Amino acid sequence: MNPHIRSILFAAPLVLLSSPAAAWCKHKGDREAVQPAAGVTTVEVYARAGELRIRGRSDATEVRARGEACADREDMLAVMGITMIELPDRLQVLVEMPDISGETNPKWKDKLAVMDLWVDVPDSVNLIVHDSSGGIEIRQVASLELTDSSGDIEVEQVGGSVLIPQDSSGDIELRNVGAVTIQVDSAGESYVDAAESVSIATDTSGDIRLYRIQGDVIVGTDSSGAIVVEDVGGKFIVENDASGDIRYRGVAGTVSVPDAREGG
Repeated sequence: MNPHIRSILFAAPLVLLSSPAAAWCKHKGDREAVQPAAGVTTVEVYARAGELRIRGRSDATEVRARGEACADREDMLAVMGITMIELPDRLQVLVEMPDISGETNPKWKDKLAVMDLWVDVPDSVNLIVHDSSGGIEIRQVASLELTDSSGDIEVEQVGGSVLIPQDSSGDIELRNVGAVTIQVDSAGESYVDAAESVSIATDTSGDIRLYRIQGDVIVGTDSSGAIVVEDVGGKFIVENDASGDIRYRGVAGTVSVPDAREGG
């Protein structure tokens, strides 16, 4: 089946939240793309620099993406947009941005371009997100896979699993979610409140704070920062910990931690 592509680059009469880019923005315009959600089980979002907000809605019959594009130059703004691609197994939402690498487009070197993005989806979809920079807020979807380079992450009400293969910097805050797997967290605090289970393979820096976990909590390698765990229905294991306190209480299963200075 050939992909079905919808791309909209023109300005649309949208009511958007106030953008943090508004203070410096020399040229800006609104963007919008919409696709019927019938038969869509997975939505994959490719965001770029800018804030990202994704909300699942029980009454949604379409996937709607709205953006506020800001750029230093008018010709940069002209190539910024939102594209939707319908594939056999998913619907992709892509933010189109100018190439500001300098090597391939010297005329845009050291110029700024960002797009704040708001996406509404049915709350039954599985969500995959790729984001480069800027804060992220995601609420009420079936499951989530999220890769992020920088910026704080806030996630709430995910009925299924939450997988974070890579987060380079910024805090992670998860509330009322299913099984949590964080493979690599390079910097920033990790906070989880109310989850089925938590597995953190590698955490380089920043505190880990986990509360009200139904099943197991397993931390592979923690380089620095405190680990605080409360109310765990399963076991609590820390395999390697270089520095920082380990504190726990209310763990129903077995506890295995190196050099736990406080426990209960």
